[in-house]
Amino acid sequence: MEEVLKALPNFHYAYVADFQNCPYGNKRGRKLRKIGESLVRQILLKISPKIIVLACNTLTTNVISHLRKKFPNTIFVGTVPAVKPALEKGEEILLFATKATIAKTKKNNKIKTVFIKNLPFLIDKTQNLDDLNKILIKNLEKYKNIEHVVLGCTHFLRIKPQLKNIFNKKTIFYDSCEGVSKQLKLKTDEVKIKKKNLKIQFFIRKNNILIKTQAKNSHEFRQLILSLDK
Repeated sequence: MEEVLKALPNFHYAYVADFQNCPYGNKRGRKLRKIGESLVRQILLKISPKIIVLACNTLTTNVISHLRKKFPNTIFVGTVPAVKPALEKGEEILLFATKATIAKTKKNNKIKTVFIKNLPFLIDKTQNLDDLNKILIKNLEKYKNIEHVVLGCTHFLRIKPQLKNIFNKKTIFYDSCEGVSKQLKLKTDEVKIKKKNLKIQFFIRKNNILIKTQAKNSHEFRQLILSLDK
């Protein structure tokens, strides 16, 4: 979100957190398609955006093609792991993502993969991210000398400081932020969306309802998420 706001500050945004169905990473294709379809229908009815950004690698890699067919009049921008730029620079790559994203990533002898079950959910529900260190070290220490690491989940950006302490000092981390911002800029130019003063509304999806929250910024929204019971 921060990268998008830097590149495109003069628009209205609606940020939707699907608290009802997270984490997505351990779900299968059919279930993800059902979730994605239902979520998009609710978003179109309640918010009616010009563009929908799937700010989730798992949902994008598994569902975006299906959503484009189901909703041909809606513009979708996806979030895919930054594997291509990593492969251009490194001979050995680690893709750190969810199980569902890894399953949809094209196999390559240069790419090693690792996932930690329910990690996105743990990141959302943990107030002190340092508490995750034991889990991260246990699962990632054996890869610590790999110098090109793709963060294949948007949640993992929030634990980047912890990851830097685990990996080699020379390790380069790749994420999808710049790519998403560039694609969104192209689409806003394409459909000629009128620029406005920045406005962000925050929604959660719970009990099959899309609920507008009173959060005024991402910090307040995060505190709200922490206070909710799954």
